Amino acid sequence: MKILILGTGVIGTLYAHALSKHHDITHFVRENKLKAIDGKTIPYDIIDERKDKKHMNTEGEYTYKCVTEITESYDFIMLPVNSYQLNEAIETLVKKSTDAKFLIFTLNWEGTSEIDKLLRKDQYIMGYAGGGGTFKGDLLWGNLGNDLCLGSVNNVQKPLLDMVIKAFKACSIEPEIPSNVIHWLWVHNVGSAPLGVGLSKYNSLNEVLKDKKLVKTCFGTMVEGYKICEKRGANLKYYPEVKMMSIPFFILYPMFKRNFKKNPIMQRYTAHAFKAIDEMKDNFKQILQTGRDLNMSIPNMDKLSKLL
Repeated sequence: MKILILGTGVIGTLYAHALSKHHDITHFVRENKLKAIDGKTIPYDIIDERKDKKHMNTEGEYTYKCVTEITESYDFIMLPVNSYQLNEAIETLVKKSTDAKFLIFTLNWEGTSEIDKLLRKDQYIMGYAGGGGTFKGDLLWGNLGNDLCLGSVNNVQKPLLDMVIKAFKACSIEPEIPSNVIHWLWVHNVGSAPLGVGLSKYNSLNEVLKDKKLVKTCFGTMVEGYKICEKRGANLKYYPEVKMMSIPFFILYPMFKRNFKKNPIMQRYTAHAFKAIDEMKDNFKQILQTGRDLNMSIPNMDKLSKLL
């Protein structure tokens, strides 16, 4: 398949590397970046969860192929952007290719009403990455999961969903297809946004982990956020992360610390989080406002909001 990826960020590059083994991958970049990026080869150090444990740590190189205009037909365009950048990204690309099909690869809290003003319903599906990391200079330091989330919002999107599933499966990435992708994205958003606000206090994971009161407030905020998701119609029984929050804090806290300190995959996810703090804070503001609009009891959210 011919796939266009917006930008050359961590997620776009991770999946470009993975998909390029079986597909023709091109990156759409701004004119001022083309000369510096097109044809550039970067090194990568990736924990590749598609492989067995002995061979997960992989090193190699990836070479970008970039364009600033859409003069060819692509099977789909991947949009791995921050949620607050999504509408602008869609507007830019639709002007260049009216009938393009999109994999919207970002978190969501507001539903699809704004997207539906920009695209026909058959032009997009939703999803979220199963990897993360950061750039250390030119080195891509990350992890690539053997799964990710994909979903259609309505029946006319099913052909596009089936095609994108096929593209990832060809590269040994098995998509998770939730019964309601919007609800999945809401729940995942709630599970990450509070930690982003917490990280912003210190800009250091170790300092956050030492601050037991802050971690407890973040966890309490997640619980409140899950209740907001439920109030909006999400069935929480489908999400194991929600059940985990019922574990007493004195047990959960050391588990949380150990996972972030000892798990190399989690360390790379966390490195990615530091690059996305602005997005997580913006998402938290939306969740907080929804809680207030619904007149829900959200004392932890109110407390955490003082860090904004």
